[in-house]
Amino acid sequence: MILDWRGGEPFSAAELDDIAREVRDAARTVIRGKGATDYAVGLAGARIVEAVLRDVRAVMPVSTVLGGVHGLEDVALSVPCVVGGDGAVAIEETPFSPEERRPLHASAGAIRASVDALGL
Repeated sequence: MILDWRGGEPFSAAELDDIAREVRDAARTVIRGKGATDYAVGLAGARIVEAVLRDVRAVMPVSTVLGGVHGLEDVALSVPCVVGGDGAVAIEETPFSPEERRPLHASAGAIRASVDALGL
């Protein structure tokens, strides 16, 4: 669980909620300030491509089809991954609390329902 990770002063649950809200609303803030988020998507894509081409093995939150990570199979979700020459590989030992795991599984269920509705 992120609250248990070592390496400095740990975040409180309230601080993590604030960070999550800021991340969720970041695009809206950028659009309000400059009218678009065009460059952010390109910059993120370039960073991922750089990690793959240079085999950087950078830790990034990217979507990949999960194969058993956190009990999820055959669904693509954004989780911490090592990105390098072999592509994106989910970090299986990333600790999640039950409170963190519930919305992850809810997201997986919503994605599966959408795919099923499309008949794919």
